[in-house]
Amino acid sequence: MPVLLEVTDRSGFRELEIGTESFWIGSGRSGCEVAIDLPQVHGRVLEVAVDGHGRLRVRAEPGLPFPIRCATGNVGARFENFLDGDVLNLGPALVKLRYKAEVGEGQAQELDPSTLAPGTQVGGWYQTFMEMADHLEGLKTADRMVTAAMAAVLRATGADRIHVVLDSDGDDDVYWLSRPEDKRPFRVSRSLVNQVRESGRVVHVPTAAADPVARHFQSVRSEGISAAVALPIQALGKVLGVMYADCTRDGAVLTAEDLQRVAFVSRILASALGNRVLVKSLLEHDSRPAAGAGHFALETRSPACAEMVQRVKLYAPADYTVLLRGETGSGKEVIARALHDLSRRAKGPFVPVNCAAIPDQLMESMLFGHEKGSFTGAAQARRGHFEEAHGGTIFLDEIGDMAVELQAKILRVLQDRVVTPIGSRRQVKVDVRILAATHQDLERMVSEGRFREDLYYRLRELEIHLPPLRDRMEDLELLCGRFLAEAAEELGFAERPAIATDALARLRSSAWRGNIRELRHVLKGAALRAAGGTILSSHLDLDRIPAPIRSRPEEVAVAAVGGNGDAANWKQRLEEQEKRALQETLAAANGNLTRAAEMFGVPRTTYREKLVRHGLIEA
Repeated sequence: MPVLLEVTDRSGFRELEIGTESFWIGSGRSGCEVAIDLPQVHGRVLEVAVDGHGRLRVRAEPGLPFPIRCATGNVGARFENFLDGDVLNLGPALVKLRYKAEVGEGQAQELDPSTLAPGTQVGGWYQTFMEMADHLEGLKTADRMVTAAMAAVLRATGADRIHVVLDSDGDDDVYWLSRPEDKRPFRVSRSLVNQVRESGRVVHVPTAAADPVARHFQSVRSEGISAAVALPIQALGKVLGVMYADCTRDGAVLTAEDLQRVAFVSRILASALGNRVLVKSLLEHDSRPAAGAGHFALETRSPACAEMVQRVKLYAPADYTVLLRGETGSGKEVIARALHDLSRRAKGPFVPVNCAAIPDQLMESMLFGHEKGSFTGAAQARRGHFEEAHGGTIFLDEIGDMAVELQAKILRVLQDRVVTPIGSRRQVKVDVRILAATHQDLERMVSEGRFREDLYYRLRELEIHLPPLRDRMEDLELLCGRFLAEAAEELGFAERPAIATDALARLRSSAWRGNIRELRHVLKGAALRAAGGTILSSHLDLDRIPAPIRSRPEEVAVAAVGGNGDAANWKQRLEEQEKRALQETLAAANGNLTRAAEMFGVPRTTYREKLVRHGLIEA
């Protein structure tokens, strides 16, 4: 009785047939019956077995560098029942498993499109699910969503009754539905429901009388339950509740196909609840601090931030590309993390890439990876950031500084979700959400030919503008409290330092050209100088960049010399002003020569020569 496999990995797509009752899936050098191309894995990955009842069972090898996912959740180290025809996600590889009977009934057949027509068996449940999905799209309350989902389960499966319980802040919300359209409560198998709550896994009892555990449950005997299924309702990385369905007719069963359909309904319901209920709850009511989670970015008292926060709430559940725009230091990476943490990819990786900090000649390798020996110094193969972000989010910070040649390759990833490592012909499919950020005037760069117009429009599927700190002074005390709490934890202070009124007034009057990043550095330095005591105005180091940065050194020189002073001093004053302008632009660009040269108004090579001449950097 063979098992059919459809494997998609970095080497391509292929179909396999395994005739043994048990076999292993692993890396190419593992000696397993099924070998797939998996980076960072050199042994066995997954064991597949067929039990005496013809059911597929799977278990994962412990210690893998990535989780193995399927429709019912992550696969653990113990054997679990597997849905026939489901797809396993093994890092960058996909494996679909189907059990094939030897003869007659149950053999794999190609699907005739006519079977999807209304009135046919497949067409009936297909139409039911499509109607349910369309119906959920227009519903606004959890009660109506759950009712629509329960009706779909009864229409598309052999279940006689369905029960849903949703977790809430107080008492649980419970729902009941049985044939025909009876919403009165009935007794369910609490043992199965509690088992799902505790483990977060699917429980399937196709025939209660034959199950060595379930047949002894009191509720099964008293209610005459002949089959049951219970599974978690999960969204945004949280378990929202449990969906339970059973049969009470003599001899009735719930097949693997019934389980798949219930799981499908549960997933659609979870998505609807997550998008319309859970996200709102998290954003409006959850004030618990979570370090690095990005939720702090949505705490604001400033009207200038209202539109930004609303857009984050709206865009987070979607998988669209988002372009974040704002001045340097205004918190673009924090907003990107908030978008990731509140998305369905929250449990996946978040990979930030600073496009301005990586040299152009290394950027392609860092993003897409490379093969061993593909260039000088490539001593071993390396996965790129896009592969590392598989299943999660990649954040391309300062994308306006990316070379034009590389922009074309980023465009292809946006279109096809495929990357090609340097030195390889293989194409790697990646499941990533792309967020990008820039402080540059992309419109001007497009008109000047320094940024691809097609990439510009692909990045701007959705857009969020971040206001500078000077426009959100209402948040100053909130931000000060947050950064001083961080400083207290880092420096080992028992309490968060207080800040004096004069110090707060001085902070309010500062220009904050470095925005929130500059405020954070100033406050942490002040906390250190105050040694845990109250922060006074004298503890604040705000005189490091005294004068506003002008666009051209000539303007600085003219402003300094004016019409006064003798000509003999002009050259000396010009040199002094040029050096000061170089220092200011270099500090404002955080040491990035390309950005600093653009602010200074000269080519990068000229800018560097000036830095060397004034002794600001070494030759």
